[in-house]
Amino acid sequence: MEADVQEKLEKILKGELKYTSSNLAFNMLITKQKKMIKADPGSKEACMKELESFLAKYPVVAKVDLANIAML
Repeated sequence: MEADVQEKLEKILKGELKYTSSNLAFNMLITKQKKMIKADPGSKEACMKELESFLAKYPVVAKVDLANIAML
């Protein structure tokens, strides 16, 4: 994952940037991770790893959503 996209994903998870995917599962994962980070800011690393594994498992989602996130 490119550094700028990763940075934007981190901002999305912190709530600093708003993003809504057309994929329900990806939206649910982001929402879950936002709550985890809000409850425990130290869980950011684990959330990013979970995001990366999700995107590796679903390359079509990754292709579309990462391109959209890059344009934010």
